Amino acid sequence: MQESRATRRYHAVAAMLEKRIRAGEYPPGRPLPAVSCLAREFGVARGTVERALARLEADSRLVSHHGRHWHPHVATRLQSLGVRSFAQWATSSGLSPGGRFVDVARGRATTLEARELGERPGNPVLRVVRVRSLDGSPAMVEHTVFPGWLAATIEALPVEAPSIVDAVEAELGVRLAHAEHRIEAFATSAMDGRLLGVSRGSPLLRVVRTARFADGRSFEFSDDRYLPGVVSLSLVTSSAG
Repeated sequence: MQESRATRRYHAVAAMLEKRIRAGEYPPGRPLPAVSCLAREFGVARGTVERALARLEADSRLVSHHGRHWHPHVATRLQSLGVRSFAQWATSSGLSPGGRFVDVARGRATTLEARELGERPGNPVLRVVRVRSLDGSPAMVEHTVFPGWLAATIEALPVEAPSIVDAVEAELGVRLAHAEHRIEAFATSAMDGRLLGVSRGSPLLRVVRTARFADGRSFEFSDDRYLPGVVSLSLVTSSAG
């Protein structure tokens, strides 16, 4: 009976904490109240609160432990790694995507960029850095290289255009048809940390993406750096046999 009561107690604390985080009472970017303070408020032992927080971290990634403090996160969303863009996925999921251009610069393709885009080294490219958000909260930073023939179209977009893909598809009358992804862990750079509001060296989820149109032309070579706890990535495979 004692074990059952203890289990019910920490489940109840976890449920109350989850409700407050999802309601925005504990906003991302600020640490949660100290465990001792939460224990006094809920009338339970410190260990019960710590157990509840550990459950939220493992089950829903709503919190994480850094140094002496627990930190809340926005609810994790599941993003499928397919052909659709970030904005198209967010909109179809009932979320509000945002985008803000941080840097736009023309240049010449490096050997890596040329290989990924199917171009020749030295060909014109457009490099774009954008901060992406979900429902008003920062979610990732995109470092994207576009072939030079798309430069004028992208440069003409508003600074806070929610989707480059939608604008380009509408202008060209052709849709994206192929995308490849590589996923790895990544340590936050000084610039990404400033844009996402986290410290340099913090872990990010990195997705390197190449995409092409249905007519075979390259669209982008993108290095997308996601905040952990904001988006979970889903990959579905099947066998023809």
